[in-house]
Amino acid sequence: MTACVDDYRLRLGDRLYVPIVIGGMGVDISTAELALEACRLGGIGHISDAMMTLVSDRTFRTRLTRRKAARHRTTNPGLDKRGVRFDLADVREAQLRIVRDVMERRTGDGAIFINVMEKLAMGDAVNSLRTRLVAALDGGIDGITLSAGLHMNSFSAIRDHPRFRDAKLGIIVSSRRALRIFLRSAARTGRYPDYVVVEGPLAGGHLGFGKDWADYRLADIVADVLGLLRREELDIPVIAAGGIFTGADAVEAIRGGAAGVQVATRFAVTRESGLPEAVKQEYLR
Repeated sequence: MTACVDDYRLRLGDRLYVPIVIGGMGVDISTAELALEACRLGGIGHISDAMMTLVSDRTFRTRLTRRKAARHRTTNPGLDKRGVRFDLADVREAQLRIVRDVMERRTGDGAIFINVMEKLAMGDAVNSLRTRLVAALDGGIDGITLSAGLHMNSFSAIRDHPRFRDAKLGIIVSSRRALRIFLRSAARTGRYPDYVVVEGPLAGGHLGFGKDWADYRLADIVADVLGLLRREELDIPVIAAGGIFTGADAVEAIRGGAAGVQVATRFAVTRESGLPEAVKQEYLR
């Protein structure tokens, strides 16, 4: 009998999930509705924290984006916006409002995570990152996936938070070397990640590949990462991502040692996705 994805389960701590994680697509492509549906069905859905102030304005009719524009209209009238800083109180308000809303509406046996990008500097990289991480934890998010960077200081930024060991925390990497660097920094906080997402060259988003991307295969990177974890004697689930298009692809990845798969693009055309309808139709053509 042919195996299918539902024959397997992803274990994180003492919880079992359908081994499909919907990746965090911004700005607001991975909507709260998409994450809620994944959770209802027993999987893991992500929301993205990209431009949460804008998402808050769209969803809750706040005026955070307009306030930022008014603050910087006279000091940054040109196209160069490198000097623009987000008000961290506004950032916290948006992140907290959105996370609390989605967590209050969650149903089912799955989980809702948030994708938090290190490279989203907002004019104050260190403090904006910490603000977003703390707000997500305060809002009750089930888990945080660290992306777009090595996140060498992210665990230390939240190590004193009461939910530091309660929420699931993971990291996205594209190589064994990147994971080794992160594990070294995580060890100093006395806590390792609960899962590792390994992105191959076919993944979307902020990847760690150059022009030689075609020389790499997801299965090989997953094997390298699994080898590192075995040598370090760390029992951390690895989630394969990038180029997972079919159920057969997912089963192949799991049989190759992955605990589950992360898929994003395939869900961009769903009813719950925030992608404009015209763009969804282009995807389907």
